[in-house]
Amino acid sequence: MKIIYVVFAVFLMALIATPGKSQPKKSCRGHCSRTCAKGEKEEHTEDCRRMYCCLTHRKKK
Repeated sequence: MKIIYVVFAVFLMALIATPGKSQPKKSCRGHCSRTCAKGEKEEHTEDCRRMYCCLTHRKKK
């Protein structure tokens, strides 16, 4: 009986530790590149994988 409790506890811990599939993936709103220009902001997104998502800063009026 103890083995069943241990297996169930390990299953629950693994279930809690893995991220859910319903979480929204972050997409790039700029362009993907290995290096971004001087005035651009670098972000990591799912779309660009190992590259950077380069976002341009818009000037406020």
